[in-house]
Amino acid sequence: MLRAVLFTFAGVVWCVRSLQAFSDPEYVDPESASDWFAVLSFSAGLFALAFALPMFARLIGGRVVIRLSLVPAAGAALAGLSNLFEDALHWSGPPGSSGWAFWLFILGTGMTGIGLVAFSILVAVVSSGRRRLLAAVPVATLIGVMLFESGGGVLILAAWLAAAAMALGHPSRTAASASR
Repeated sequence: MLRAVLFTFAGVVWCVRSLQAFSDPEYVDPESASDWFAVLSFSAGLFALAFALPMFARLIGGRVVIRLSLVPAAGAALAGLSNLFEDALHWSGPPGSSGWAFWLFILGTGMTGIGLVAFSILVAVVSSGRRRLLAAVPVATLIGVMLFESGGGVLILAAWLAAAAMALGHPSRTAASASR
């Protein structure tokens, strides 16, 4: 049940923040409540993804799948944290410069993107039959992030709602069955 809630939360946060992009919030130098929501919800979406990916990997099973899911998860966590430093706290360096938080954000998003590609391929390779379709969740997440400013969060919502439905339909795996 907790997995389904987390998966749903991740999808909803990404969808809401993506649709908010149409209102053109000022997230680089937030002033209004809408601007602050843009900064904080983007980081919340990244943090939710950081927790959701390893939990999703546990549904699929296998040590390699779970370990590989940690790459995009770590990237999302790094990007979320650096987004807070850069946009919310302005700790990136002198005004107008691309400081350390910006480069950490680039590193984190790169890890997330490359990790999602590798994770998707691995899920498709190690799964059999219809379970190969589970690779669509990280693929849709990657596409949704790339189309974020154009409403790509709707695709992320659909993918993670499907993952939540799957989580509700499958009992929690034990540590012994996840290590196969």
